[in-house]
Amino acid sequence: MPQKMAVTVCAIVSACTLTLSAANSPVIGMVSSGAGQAGVSIDGARVSGNATLFDGSVVSASGYSRLQLSSGARVDLGAGSVVRVFSNHVSLEGGSSEVQSASHYAIDARTLKIEPSEAGSVARVRLDGDQRVMVTALTAPVNVWNHDGLLVARVLPETPLSFLPQAANGSAFSNSGCVVNKSNAAVFVDQTGNQVFELRSTVKSVDLRKFVGKRASVTGTVDASAKPVQGASQVVNVSAISSATGADCGPVAARIGATMSATGLAAGGAAAAGAGAAAGGAAAGAAGAAAGAAGAAGAAAGISGAVIGGVAAASAVAIGTTIGVVAANSSP
Repeated sequence: MPQKMAVTVCAIVSACTLTLSAANSPVIGMVSSGAGQAGVSIDGARVSGNATLFDGSVVSASGYSRLQLSSGARVDLGAGSVVRVFSNHVSLEGGSSEVQSASHYAIDARTLKIEPSEAGSVARVRLDGDQRVMVTALTAPVNVWNHDGLLVARVLPETPLSFLPQAANGSAFSNSGCVVNKSNAAVFVDQTGNQVFELRSTVKSVDLRKFVGKRASVTGTVDASAKPVQGASQVVNVSAISSATGADCGPVAARIGATMSATGLAAGGAAAAGAGAAAGGAAAGAAGAAAGAAGAAGAAAGISGAVIGGVAAASAVAIGTTIGVVAANSSP
């Protein structure tokens, strides 16, 4: 009898400990597995049907599953996916995931942060191999940031991109696009990522005026501390620029309210940009080789295209249309 009582007391104490431990972490939502699926595991414990989510919970999905968070964000998991879920973001550790949120709820994938840009946009993210991250925007643009908080791409619907974070230089920039004149500043339009950058340079061999109205390949570094001209997201300190092939830049200039003329520009960009670019000019020159190395590494891994903020990006094939079937009892 004493032995039975000891076992009973031990079981009660263990149950209380687990309850108190869970109580210490705030409840952030619910998880439900899809109809006919094997269910999910939360922190290694198999659950079926609906279950409570706590901040920091690790969710492993053996079939399609949905996380409905208290903030209103919705996270869908594909079969075989693993995530660690928090109140303001989810960390993708394996497989694929979708996020829809009006409150800037993000997906962390390797060193990237992927975030829907609008209330109705859905970001689909998949880990591909040991390095790459595939990103698809389903209904509206999706923003991709690197580990330093630099915007490296704006993924458009029906134009999925494949990303390869680089360790060589977190601010490296290497891309091709149109150079135009906006508000007396040299502006670079990257149609692949639908981004706009202001170009500046203190390198004597670089004359940005010669490339206005044309397509060019630009190498340099992103200067996160510099304030770009209105309409541009970031400033790039250019270390090298050369001609590139492609379609006419006229429609691109018209779309952003720019001109094809170099009138009003100094060789290094806007006349007022010299002082701002001086601080980053030397760094841009030194980082040119790093950007090239990052691009080479991306090509070696099967990715060719832009290197922005130390992240190689290139167009990718579509990643399918769904990651599962929504369970009837888990609709938002």
